[in-house]
Amino acid sequence: MDSAPLGTMPPPAGQKPISAGGRQLLDLLIRRGAVAQADVPRLLDLSQSSVARLVGEFARAGLVTLTSRKAAGPGNPSAMVRLDADFAFTLGVAITGDAVSMAVVDLAGGVRGYESVAMRDMAPARVVAELRRMRDALLASAAIDRARLIGAGVGFSGFFVGDPLRFSPPPLLAAWADLDIVGTLTDALGMPVLCDNDATAATIYECLLGAGRTCPTFAYCHLTNGFGGGLAIDGRVVRSWMANAGDFGGVWWLLDRGYPNLDLLLRRVNAAGARFTTVEEMISAISCATPGVDRWLDEAVVPFGMLVSILGHVVSPEKVVIGGRIPPDIAAALAERIAPPRTPMRNNAHFPLPTVIASEATGDTVAFGAGLLPFAARFF
Repeated sequence: MDSAPLGTMPPPAGQKPISAGGRQLLDLLIRRGAVAQADVPRLLDLSQSSVARLVGEFARAGLVTLTSRKAAGPGNPSAMVRLDADFAFTLGVAITGDAVSMAVVDLAGGVRGYESVAMRDMAPARVVAELRRMRDALLASAAIDRARLIGAGVGFSGFFVGDPLRFSPPPLLAAWADLDIVGTLTDALGMPVLCDNDATAATIYECLLGAGRTCPTFAYCHLTNGFGGGLAIDGRVVRSWMANAGDFGGVWWLLDRGYPNLDLLLRRVNAAGARFTTVEEMISAISCATPGVDRWLDEAVVPFGMLVSILGHVVSPEKVVIGGRIPPDIAAALAERIAPPRTPMRNNAHFPLPTVIASEATGDTVAFGAGLLPFAARFF
């Protein structure tokens, strides 16, 4: 069976394979931004000589930059090591039920350009045309060295099925069900493509540049037209069998206690007087004060509370992160209201359940996380 993400990301000619220790170092740098070289042996459990060798090799290759800092005590100051953001770039693409977005992402996870378009018709031909237009416009304005563009990552709505592995998309993307999605997008973008579930892409971004910087084990709840999620355990996103770990929407179906995704939020807001045609149009215009939002929050509390309790007992994450396309203030309000049901106390103590927080990553986490997929394959 193929593995996720789908597609291939061939290394450039002449690039030496990066060792496990080297990948540990690069992973540390994207999470922390900059690290004193003297601290790396302790943080990664590597010898000082191994760290010096790796840093030297990466500096000569242009992957990292070194700057001095003032010594905290006697002796020479330790060099600060950071990724050279201009070493490589990717395109990060999100294809959801009613929108297409694209970002230019650098090696340090920075976003050099971004565009999102709401689309009522997600037919492949229309999406492909939009992706080509976005690619040309963003690369023209991003002022990057196109020779350093190594490929694209795509976050696509749908779960994985079959052997070989392929997507089963939601109804809004039904026209994509029988396509060779990787081949279609590779031809559309004119570069190698890695394609993953949209919630998994968002979880990767949260893991590297959001809550995962301080919390290595968390469950990520991805709110979009539908609902999914992802799991990060000990700092790594878990895929498990068929790469579908974290597809939490099925839990709500089993519980039969409502399905408070953003399609339902759109209906509640429109019932209260708004006239939005798509989720993408709505999310940039609403807040907690928008009529209809409070009703949706009231409906969402019980299903989310039950899910958090189940996750606490089955997976035992430290935190449950509310993220996806939901506006940040509404995510924060939902996280604050959730009170998961608890099993009876034992020896004067409840079973420990995770803390619920709003996502600490900002922006289009699917597109940005998708942009990290080629870097993860090559460097982290």
